Amino acid sequence: MPVLTPAHFGELLGDLSGELQLVRDEAARAALTSRSRLLRLNVEQYRVNFELARTTLNRVLAETGVGVRTSWARQQEHLNFMNAASSGVERAYEQATEAIEQARAARFEALAQAGVRPDTVTAEDFYTQQALAQLAAEGHAVRPPEQKSGSKRVFNAFAVFSKFFVGVISGVSINLLFNPESRLYLTLIALTAGVMFSVLLLWLVDELSYRAKLAGSTPGMSRPAHYVWGIVAVTLLYLGVEGFLNWDGILRTTQEIAANAAQQGQLTDLSAAPDGPTTPEHWSLLVFTLALVGMAAGAALIQGRERARGVLERERLTARVSALKAGGTWHEVARATDLVTYLEAARDRLAPPRDVTSPDHARLNERVLSHWESERDGQVQAVTGALVREARALHETLEEFAAQVQAARFPQRRAGWRGLLG
Repeated sequence: MPVLTPAHFGELLGDLSGELQLVRDEAARAALTSRSRLLRLNVEQYRVNFELARTTLNRVLAETGVGVRTSWARQQEHLNFMNAASSGVERAYEQATEAIEQARAARFEALAQAGVRPDTVTAEDFYTQQALAQLAAEGHAVRPPEQKSGSKRVFNAFAVFSKFFVGVISGVSINLLFNPESRLYLTLIALTAGVMFSVLLLWLVDELSYRAKLAGSTPGMSRPAHYVWGIVAVTLLYLGVEGFLNWDGILRTTQEIAANAAQQGQLTDLSAAPDGPTTPEHWSLLVFTLALVGMAAGAALIQGRERARGVLERERLTARVSALKAGGTWHEVARATDLVTYLEAARDRLAPPRDVTSPDHARLNERVLSHWESERDGQVQAVTGALVREARALHETLEEFAAQVQAARFPQRRAGWRGLLG
């Protein structure tokens, strides 16, 4: 308690009351005696208030102390839980790391004994390497992807470009044959028809060569000879149409040139010319066009066969991998290869076991603790403040009473005639 006990004030009041007998003036002594009795009542009231304040403070401290201790206990339990969880996860992480290192060493030994690259990280890669090695030993080596080479890219670009280029040539020939007046819309139609005709026939060559390559090992397909005859028929049709269109176009162009030259007076004797169509002098253009068409058809044929070869190699490799998996010979090596990845994934999944309200739990404990502490401080300040004010007022009253007692005991003498007469 931040104040003097009632016993101190009672002892002081008793001392002052004992000095009243020394006051000579009867009236002053009687007045001071009455005041001392009133002050004694004030001291008794202060005693009652002091005991009530003590009881109230004990009750407040008891009530708020339970809340504060409970909050602190919860905070401590939460901290102990998180520390134990963190230490447990740390131990689990260290154990997982040790297991991963042991698995890596075992994988290296197993891969070295199997004769594959030590940097293989999955069982699928291991089976693939084993299948590739067995196929290569049997004479069925799987070639690497040829798209990585520059020459292969150039060939593929030429094969695609040739379809449209010979299509444009076909469109020009159709335009010369059916559009002598060079109408714009007819020209566009002729070019579109030529490109469509070329792309369609070359796609047929590509698809037929692809099917001819797969027919021997795929059940349900026709004999390879049927697809070969189809390739020959489509190629002959393509060459025949292109030859006719270009030949007729060359004839028509040559006749127009001759007519234009005759009108300009550059030819002197037109009657000597034969009546029927003659073989044009620019026959090399027809040969060049047919060569381009043949090259485009050959490129489509090669593309189809390469596509089929890639499919056959992938199917053969997949079948060999399945056979190796079913055989079970390399089961332990494959398990050792995949075990490292599995353990790493399990280690990555490690996380501290969180309390369901771990973030909110700490904040709630802090709010509860602050509430109880503020409640305790407020009530203690209210009770002690009222008691301090009462003790200060009683103390000042006793000081005033002591001054009055001293003034009554030792009255000041008056100077001059007033003192003599008084």
